[in-house]
Amino acid sequence: MKMAITFDAHAHCFPPLGLDRGEAQYYDMCAAEHQYHVRFHPQGVRRSTDSSLISLQKQNAILTGEHDGISWLPDISFRVGEFGRLEFTHEEQDYYMQWMPPSLINMESSPEYLLAQMEYADVDRAVLQHDRVYGHLDDFLGHCIKKYPNKLVGLAQVQEWRAGEPEQLDRLKYQVLEQGFRGVYFSTGGFFHVDFNMRVNDSSLDPFWSLVEELNIPVHWYAGEYRNPMMEIYLRELEDFDVWAKSHQNITSVLTHGLNNISMLRGQPDSVRYQLPEVMVRLLKNRNWSIELMLHLMASDSPYPPYNSNLDKLVEDLINEIGIEKLMWGSDMPCCERTLSYKQSLVLYKEKCEFLTQDQRDLITGGNLEKLYPL
Repeated sequence: MKMAITFDAHAHCFPPLGLDRGEAQYYDMCAAEHQYHVRFHPQGVRRSTDSSLISLQKQNAILTGEHDGISWLPDISFRVGEFGRLEFTHEEQDYYMQWMPPSLINMESSPEYLLAQMEYADVDRAVLQHDRVYGHLDDFLGHCIKKYPNKLVGLAQVQEWRAGEPEQLDRLKYQVLEQGFRGVYFSTGGFFHVDFNMRVNDSSLDPFWSLVEELNIPVHWYAGEYRNPMMEIYLRELEDFDVWAKSHQNITSVLTHGLNNISMLRGQPDSVRYQLPEVMVRLLKNRNWSIELMLHLMASDSPYPPYNSNLDKLVEDLINEIGIEKLMWGSDMPCCERTLSYKQSLVLYKEKCEFLTQDQRDLITGGNLEKLYPL
């Protein structure tokens, strides 16, 4: 008989993105951020005429322009296609990116679709992330968590660059107190809308952090919005988080995507690529901080994903540095199915890492997250 719960820290539900990103007035905002978000995406960009892959340098130039931020975003008729593709046009040439697996025919992940995948993979519960690239989905995700309260936990969304303003504060209160959201998703990528001229410790955000503490909800952080120099900026944002953590010790935080961000170092020697950044360890030693494990996505370029032997050492290093109680498996479903199945995203933590006890496996794959979001 199954005893331990399997609880996914990172999954997505969204309506057909080509038709709906939630409230209509926010569609262009979400689409613009989506265009910027995929500028360095490892899936790559291909010409529609012959499916040939273009260089990463050209991919960035087409999608972004000369500088970071919305002010320089080029008009390339960025759009959502079918079968998981994003499409755009540059100098009368059509291009596409296979952003999602082709099985997402209408670029949709309904709650029923996710629940069917969860049942097949023997996953009991999941946290629904709320990144703006999927839309302004307060009502859509509110419906999901209300319909399936024992299966799905929802994260609220705010416009990060305006989070301290009354409109966004009211929005957060409504999502939590009326719609039932139990945490909030905060992406530094939102600062794209002010050309990255603010950071998380900006004083204009103080009212927002006060409200988060008052509501007693966790913050799920996304750092490293694929900006150049990517690793340098990612580490700088972790430094910002560490400063923030020292002055907000009563707010529970989860670092989403976890070590998957080190995929930025793809192509570097293993001695560099599979090392824990010192600032990450320092950040996670702060009280009330945890990290999602998406190591299966780091192994997407391995001969046999989702596993390579370097990942065992990363898990062991994390346990030794910050403790088993701070680790939470997250799949990034359905994004993970670009390279492996939902079931496979659990292999490393359920079957590999021979140094793990069964109790430790249970904590990583659900027990720790269940303490954060009990039924």
